Amino acid sequence: MKTKGSVRIPDNIREQVKILAIEGLSERTISNRLGISNNAVHRIKGEIDNLEQFRADKKRKIAEKYWEKVILALDLVTKGKLNKLSAHQLMVSAAIGTDKAQLLTGGATEILGVKTEKELDKELKELQVAERELNEAWERAQKKKAEAEAKAKAEAKAEAKAKDGKINS
Repeated sequence: MKTKGSVRIPDNIREQVKILAIEGLSERTISNRLGISNNAVHRIKGEIDNLEQFRADKKRKIAEKYWEKVILALDLVTKGKLNKLSAHQLMVSAAIGTDKAQLLTGGATEILGVKTEKELDKELKELQVAERELNEAWERAQKKKAEAEAKAKAEAKAEAKAKDGKINS
């Protein structure tokens, strides 16, 4: 209900009031920041039926946006981009997005546990085997790459020679 001299607060300002209130800012600070009266801030804060639910919904929406960004980033990865960027750059980007989304949804971003020395030794051996297999796979990939480059170079040379032969004929 409007009183004499009252003005309808736009929805985007109302949303900002709610967000700032959730962040813990005082009514006076919100009022000064947004240029509206303390009473308006107080009324708008009263519209938040369940402050905790409102906070949870905001976090969920933000988390969904992060997941969308992570998925989009992963979808945009092409072979060409993989060749230009380091694995470190790609993994850091994906990990940060995943971590942020996990934080906002209350998911674990770190798994802590106590392991016995025997369990650690077993994991170490498994990692060493995996490292050896990765190194072998890397070497095979490098060899195939070198072979492909040599083949492409030989084909280009043969094509140039064939063109040269046609020109001289």
